[in-house]
Amino acid sequence: MMPQKETLEHLSLFEEVYGSYFQAVRSVLEHASLTPLSLQDMYELVSSCAFEESASGIIPKLTDGPWSSLLEKTEEKTWKSRLNSASLKPPLTTLQKSWLKALLSDRRFRLFFTERQLERLSEDLQDIPALYEQSDFHYFDQYADGDPYETAEYRAVFQTVLKALTENKALFAAYEGGKGNSMTLEVLPCRLQYSQKDDKFRLLSVSFRRGRIGSPTILNLGRIKACHLSRTPVERFDRNRFILSEQKSEPVRIRIENKRNALERCMLHFANYEKQTIYEPDTDTWLCSLFYDPSDETELLIELLSFGPVIRILGPESFLKQVCERVKRQHELFYGDVQDTQDSF
Repeated sequence: MMPQKETLEHLSLFEEVYGSYFQAVRSVLEHASLTPLSLQDMYELVSSCAFEESASGIIPKLTDGPWSSLLEKTEEKTWKSRLNSASLKPPLTTLQKSWLKALLSDRRFRLFFTERQLERLSEDLQDIPALYEQSDFHYFDQYADGDPYETAEYRAVFQTVLKALTENKALFAAYEGGKGNSMTLEVLPCRLQYSQKDDKFRLLSVSFRRGRIGSPTILNLGRIKACHLSRTPVERFDRNRFILSEQKSEPVRIRIENKRNALERCMLHFANYEKQTIYEPDTDTWLCSLFYDPSDETELLIELLSFGPVIRILGPESFLKQVCERVKRQHELFYGDVQDTQDSF
């Protein structure tokens, strides 16, 4: 969906703030905040960021022109920055603001912010048109019973889990199992994982009892009825290394063709997987190893098949066997068994 017609002229992909002139001035101001600069210093900085002739137009404006309020001249005939910041960030463009406004309507995006933060974002972006609406998307391969993102109970659980992750603390959770049985668990959160197909969040964690790390535990956030941070101290726990060690010892290996934007599509689609990618110049292809959780194997298989001929699954053998079985079932579903297909030609 495109924004309203009257706002199109304000949504430009190319903005001046990312041009070479702005980068040159930014470089001068950042360096001048650390140490006063001479005219020669400024000329060298501007020449390195823009064209050589650009310095003759930019430097006079900074030292004795319309931009001179940004610099302060010293007694040594050098200049220092009045901004006193060695890291200047460019302002958000109208396009970026429009994109943020669209994200505000995403139920999952709102989970990562407090109500006060969301109110402030809404106020700051109230006059900005949304780049798109959530109703513009239709997920044809997604289950309809996703997590209840809007409920106060779910939001409270999500915020507590986020705090446990960021502060590296253990978590007490009242959890409802698949058969309706209730239990109380103490776990060390490792990572939040989102399944687009199920439209649900899962918490990858390990059991934690009396300060001792136990076995891996996967909790569906929708089944956590209540939770709070544990007071038990946590020491020497690298959750990232633990997650990798608990995944399949042998990753799925695929070859990505250099056509139809296949590499970019794969990197974006499998952004939530740990992966290693190597370019092979002899074949002009990329070899990619995808590390995954065993519980995601079927979903990963379906996702890989959706890419068609632009990728080739190389292994492992057990995974290849499942691919062949699924393709065979699909063939039988559409054309009948192999014998029937041969008879039809």
